[in-house]
Amino acid sequence: MEITAECERKAGAWRVRVPALDNLLISTKRLDLATEQIKDLVHEYQGVDRCDVIVKVEASMPGIMCDLETAHTKMRESQRLQEEASKEIRDVVSRLRDEGLSMRDIGVLLQISPQRVAQLTETA
Repeated sequence: MEITAECERKAGAWRVRVPALDNLLISTKRLDLATEQIKDLVHEYQGVDRCDVIVKVEASMPGIMCDLETAHTKMRESQRLQEEASKEIRDVVSRLRDEGLSMRDIGVLLQISPQRVAQLTETA
């Protein structure tokens, strides 16, 4: 069961509204405490096991949330590029090995250790 918690930062605390629980309002210093309290309430009033309750936190902090989403997007893109680069470097190592180059020569060309070349060869 997924429950949405609409969170807004006010005067050093979080104001949390839960529409699915009759617009329940919680005030807390930490969001993790609010999510635990919401799970407890769902369990108590609806009989749903705490482990089956997923609290989706939606925070309202203009400017900061946009920056956070931009950072998350860049992190996902970075991970995708890292995976792509890893595949490409393994392909390069394989092609250099096919050309008859030694692990040491490949290491010098790629500026990595011969041990790393061996690892890349194993996963190619």
